[in-house]
Amino acid sequence: ATAAIAESKITFSGSGHGHTGGTDGKAISVNRAFTWWIDGTLAADASTRTYARYVVPRALTITRISAVVETAPTSASILVDIHNNGTTIWSTQANRLAITTGATTGNTSTFNTTALAQDDYLDIYIDQVGSGTAGAGLSVTLACTDP
Repeated sequence: ATAAIAESKITFSGSGHGHTGGTDGKAISVNRAFTWWIDGTLAADASTRTYARYVVPRALTITRISAVVETAPTSASILVDIHNNGTTIWSTQANRLAITTGATTGNTSTFNTTALAQDDYLDIYIDQVGSGTAGAGLSVTLACTDP
């Protein structure tokens, strides 16, 4: 399997002085999304980081994590864990990102850790893949805002 990370952000144009496209002096929240793509059939490995690592460019707040797979898991859910500086963002493991049996999408906005600092590093772990048919072609997106 291979993994890739993509970063996207929303940009605004305009002067902010009442011109079309500006913010008119209002505070805006800048959103960022970081996406891991894991190609092929998933393999569970909750203890070894086998996919790309992302370094956080500046302080951010995690707001949501979502996922989609090309092949749905059977007999058990896919469970995904994100670690910040080597520690899970879900100390309550039942809140981890899940794609349930037979489904192709999953999301959560419940985390124990939401604050990310500049130069923190993020790792993705696949804790469970399905026990009949393993899920395949996984994309995980971590959505954040400026604090």
